[in-house]
Amino acid sequence: MKRLTIFLGIFLFSGAAVSASIDEQLEQQRKLFLQVERQVSSAPRAQVEIWLEQLRGYPLHPYIQQRWLQRRLNDHDEIKTFLTTHQGSPMDWPLRRPWLMNLASSQQAELFLTHFPGSSDAELSCTALQQQLRTKAADKKLIWREVEALWTVGKSQPKSCDPLFSQWRQAEPLRAEVVLRRIQLSAEGGDVGLIRYLKTLLPADRQYLADMWQQVRTNPAVIAQPRFFPGKQVIERDILAYGLKGLVWRSPDQAIQTWQRFASDPYFTKAQRLDVQRQFAIALASKGDSRTDDWMRQLPADSLDSSLAQWQVGHALRELNWPKVQQVIENFPPALAADVNWRYWLARALEEQDQKAAAEAIFREVAQRRHFYGFMAAAKLGLPPSLAHNPVPVSDEELVLIQQHPAVQRAQEWLALGRLTEARREWNHLQRSVTEPQKLAAAKLAGKLEWHERAIFTLADAGYWDDVELRFPLAYKEEIQRFASNAKVDSGWAMAIARRESSFMPDANSPVGARGLMQIMPDTANYIAKKRVQASTLYNPITNIDYGTDYLNYLMRRNDGNLIMATAAYNAGYSRVRQWIPQGQPLPVDVWVETIPFRETREYVKAVMAYYQIYNIRLNEPIDVFQPLLGMQIGTAGK
Repeated sequence: MKRLTIFLGIFLFSGAAVSASIDEQLEQQRKLFLQVERQVSSAPRAQVEIWLEQLRGYPLHPYIQQRWLQRRLNDHDEIKTFLTTHQGSPMDWPLRRPWLMNLASSQQAELFLTHFPGSSDAELSCTALQQQLRTKAADKKLIWREVEALWTVGKSQPKSCDPLFSQWRQAEPLRAEVVLRRIQLSAEGGDVGLIRYLKTLLPADRQYLADMWQQVRTNPAVIAQPRFFPGKQVIERDILAYGLKGLVWRSPDQAIQTWQRFASDPYFTKAQRLDVQRQFAIALASKGDSRTDDWMRQLPADSLDSSLAQWQVGHALRELNWPKVQQVIENFPPALAADVNWRYWLARALEEQDQKAAAEAIFREVAQRRHFYGFMAAAKLGLPPSLAHNPVPVSDEELVLIQQHPAVQRAQEWLALGRLTEARREWNHLQRSVTEPQKLAAAKLAGKLEWHERAIFTLADAGYWDDVELRFPLAYKEEIQRFASNAKVDSGWAMAIARRESSFMPDANSPVGARGLMQIMPDTANYIAKKRVQASTLYNPITNIDYGTDYLNYLMRRNDGNLIMATAAYNAGYSRVRQWIPQGQPLPVDVWVETIPFRETREYVKAVMAYYQIYNIRLNEPIDVFQPLLGMQIGTAGK
């Protein structure tokens, strides 16, 4: 099997066989491209034109043009032609942005505004507004509104925006409400360090509000202090609501006591109360608090959403109150009640109340789904798990046509050069620029190239979920089977973990620093290897699979062989999962999974177990993953 880590020179230029002479020509062009790419910025025009002629017909030819023009930002006509030809492609913005900034610095406002398509780039947006101010037809009132919106964010904006902000503040008085809004955004997940500066922009009698926001962001418990809210400004209730929503997760008793102090406050708005009550209901339910029902009952019916529904059912499940589970689900709106999760739990509630026939009918319906609960339902009924495999409907002609798309040819060529980032940019551009049928053809092509991540992501983008072979490829099969065998864990489970963690991207890197196929943290690798592991080696699939399967073995041993808990621990950590184990009465495993407090881990466990079943079938393994779960319990008396 071809591997993305060793694909230098092994991906075919097209799906058809090519002659040796064409292969040689392509290889020569590749070598020339790499040479020219390094030299084009400083080469004279005459030499560049020779290179461009030599590379004519080579898929990455435009990238040489782009790099040449990046150093020739005053060649406006050539740049305009190039950007028109490659608009929206990965070659567009790296040239357009410096060109626009050059136009701005040379005060060519009209040309700048003609070719500025709008952007989320704050620096460029500030520059665009400055260019608008230079035009004769500038609507300054409208421009100042846009500047205010750019300023009112919870983080510092680029220094280059400061002159524009100064012009705005000279033209219009800075309103305290705008400053307070920015302070609130900074406190609610933004840059809390910005609050100290923003405090200086407030009138003296409102500066205390900035101090309050900063204190509550640092420690929500301060709102419980009797004199924390002086009652000088109605806006203090925004701070109260924010603090209550944070405090209820840390100290429910303290949060409820503080709420009761302000229950009759006439300045605490209906919207604020509803927001806080909803957060209280969810937090209490996730903690298994006996007061949950009281808070749930206070919420109006139209406040129900998927998160609230989750914990209405979850709380009843924690109590093993099956009539209540049934009642809650039957009161859901039809669209929500039709969700596969709630269909399964309605069947479970009926089953536990000895309404066997009604339960079985729903289980049979759910068992047709390729889902955690679909597989659970099939196991209950003694039915084989249903993959519901339906290959993408792509003809050979459609496959040939998508191969001829310039973005596909450029992506394949970047792959051949080992440049994954550039290849992905071209593929993402392709997904944005083609029809839905073309996306399916692209996914099929990615599968043929064994570029598994792109096949998976392209199918998801197209909303096509039923091509099981493309969505669950047997990537790194031999390696995973070998290391899983050495580690004494099931290869289907290891493959399911890799599929969920990275979609088989060997260079995957998470925001918290997990790396590679199985998303191993460097500290975890150090622990497993019992030595210092170079973090970069975790991008090597072999190394990553080796450590990943050993870590799975470790988690199985730490969790007494409990597959569900080991899977949860791979996502949330061993210590945290131990905190979720019920003390006293154990819970059926499906109930425990559905009531995992962290949504990410709850969905992770469901996905990995479903993927495990799928991979066992694809690997021709006779083991039914879900049969052993039927009688499993999690708790002090369960394994």
